[in-house]
Amino acid sequence: MPLAYALGEWDFYNITLKVTPDVLIPRPDTEHLVDIALEFLKNRPGEQRVLDLCCGSGCIGLAIAANAPGVQVAYGDISEAALAVAQSNGCEDVRLLDALRPPPPDVGFWDVLVCNPPYVAPGDGALDASVRDWEPPIALYGGRDGLDFYRSLLPGWLAVLRPGGLFAAEVGYNQAGAVSGMMREAGLDRVTARKDYAGQERVVFGYTL
Repeated sequence: MPLAYALGEWDFYNITLKVTPDVLIPRPDTEHLVDIALEFLKNRPGEQRVLDLCCGSGCIGLAIAANAPGVQVAYGDISEAALAVAQSNGCEDVRLLDALRPPPPDVGFWDVLVCNPPYVAPGDGALDASVRDWEPPIALYGGRDGLDFYRSLLPGWLAVLRPGGLFAAEVGYNQAGAVSGMMREAGLDRVTARKDYAGQERVVFGYTL
């Protein structure tokens, strides 16, 4: 069993989170997604709204909220068990949302949409055994090539972003090129990939017009 599950908690972006086998273990590479959101929010006037989709433990949204006072954050996931973990971590506005389906009419409009979706392809030899054997498959596998969630998010979920909004997503180690292309085709501006601590392009982001 991974140490995080044995302990029942794990640190992410200087906050300690409860974790169970119902959610992914937060990892340092995902902190880049938080950095990008905070850089965007830093100079934005007025109240800002952030949607953390495929939220799992709530780590991304909670880290944003802890470092951007006054930002309104909502947390969406298809897993009720994951949402229960997010609530135990202090997430208040939790919503049962399926990223593979169009956004519901009442989801509202947001300035930032951050997402760490399932993006592993079945049989990916790069997947660590402890991840494969212990972490929840519903949060890992993104279809035959790992890209199903991006196909749904782009352009479907961009409809919930206000003009000038930020869309940022974590991607697999070999997916940045494909996801960047999807973002540009969906009409996002200034599409950029940011590398993780190992030098892999790990987060791709762009802006609505």
